Amino acid sequence: MKKYNTPTKRNYWPNKLALISFTILLSISSFLTYRIYKIEYSKEVLQVKEETSDVKNQLESMINNSLNVVKIITFLTEKNFDETDFESLSQSLLEKNKYIDATQLVKNYTIYKTYPLEGNEKTIGYNINADNLRKNHLFEAIKQEKIFFEGPIKLVQGGEGIIGRQPIYKDNKFWGFSAIIIRTDNFLKTINLNNSGSSELFEYQIVQKHTDLRGAKFFNNKANFNEGIVNKTYLPSGDWYLYVKLKDPKFIHKAIEFFISSVFLSLIISIYLRKLSQDPIKLEELVQKKTIDLENANEELRLRAKELSEVNKELEHFAYVISHDLQEPLRMVTSFLTQIEKKYNNVLDDKGRQYIFFAVDGAKRMKKIILDILEFSRAGKYNEEKETIDLNEIVEEIKGFYKNGYPNGTLTFDNLPIIKSYRSPIFQVFQNLIGNAFKYSKPDEAPDIKVKVIEITEDSLTIAISDNGIGIEQEYLDKIFVLFQRLENDIHIKGTGIGLAIVKKIIERLNGAIWVKSVKNVGSTFYFTIPTK
Repeated sequence: MKKYNTPTKRNYWPNKLALISFTILLSISSFLTYRIYKIEYSKEVLQVKEETSDVKNQLESMINNSLNVVKIITFLTEKNFDETDFESLSQSLLEKNKYIDATQLVKNYTIYKTYPLEGNEKTIGYNINADNLRKNHLFEAIKQEKIFFEGPIKLVQGGEGIIGRQPIYKDNKFWGFSAIIIRTDNFLKTINLNNSGSSELFEYQIVQKHTDLRGAKFFNNKANFNEGIVNKTYLPSGDWYLYVKLKDPKFIHKAIEFFISSVFLSLIISIYLRKLSQDPIKLEELVQKKTIDLENANEELRLRAKELSEVNKELEHFAYVISHDLQEPLRMVTSFLTQIEKKYNNVLDDKGRQYIFFAVDGAKRMKKIILDILEFSRAGKYNEEKETIDLNEIVEEIKGFYKNGYPNGTLTFDNLPIIKSYRSPIFQVFQNLIGNAFKYSKPDEAPDIKVKVIEITEDSLTIAISDNGIGIEQEYLDKIFVLFQRLENDIHIKGTGIGLAIVKKIIERLNGAIWVKSVKNVGSTFYFTIPTK
């Protein structure tokens, strides 16, 4: 149907549609950009919080282990243990806590025992109450009656470290302190950081609470922890603040990238909608053409289906003719030739009787061929329902067929699985392959046939049937599954050459596959794969 529009409408409506669509899409993009900004920001904030929690957990784990050392020394001192055992006790404790560098006993406020003494000689006799700032920490430890960490501080013996002290009371009176020293390098190594306080993604800082970022810092970095995505947490054991900052936040970049991309996409969509609104007739014609093409294709499929149905009927009729009409003349020929041989046996010479024998034998073989053609045409068509099949029972039944014909032959098989399939075709596959293995055995060697499982999966099964027979030359491996194809080395063995063709057709109808490997005068192995359910 042709549509008439005024020139004004033809030019105005596409532009209006493009403008409206661009405005709507831009609004949606702006909203989504804001949501992406918030989501990405929240994700990075959560990332920093998780990192802060991990580092805090490592610090607290180290502090908790340190607590055990200090508490043991404090407890034993309060129980008046022999102070001469301080060195042996400290040695044992430090061997189990590698990150602790030294232990101390402080009587009143003077250090009078240190382990190890080597390298720490300057600490003996040092008054820890000499520093006004330290007095506050000592007073806090005595007041709270618990271990208190301070640092990082300059150590008397040199270097920098953290000191954890716990007050000792004897007879309910303040006696002094037990203490541990952890050097800063060892402390940072324990939490998997270095002096720079920087990793691939984060910057770190630990400071005393009372000085915060204005005082001494653990790490030698210049990160500004007052801006960006930063998380701050408190460590009460050392009266510290832990800062963790994300080095390179991506949330703004991601939001901008999305907004630019969405604006560009909105523009493209608007232009495309404008073009579509200009070509309604072409679109309608295209739809009509595709509809006609589909109708023609459906009609073609209907005709092909009808032709296929007629061909199937012709094939069924052909099979009927083979099974009835063509067999009747053969029966007559065989019958009359047999009667001639009986009636005129005294008149016929050996040559005549031989001719009759050849004719009767040819008719019998012709009948066998006709029956095999009928069987091939029916292969893969079964009206039965799928059932549970024990393959062990199938092979055991077939084994009985050949027991008398090949008394010296052996047929062995593994513990075969149980499958769900059509019993008749499965039986026919095993019977043909095992029968061929017996039939094509060596005349001077007893048949030895093995049936085993090669691979089994949830949906399929691969079986191998091997023999020690006459084998097949390599050039014939692709021909043996062809209808009526017989090899030069089996002309003295009865058969029409249709058995393997039937096996191949059955297996392929079951959505399986079959192949063979063989060595001349050594034997053959037939492999086939079939569904298991």
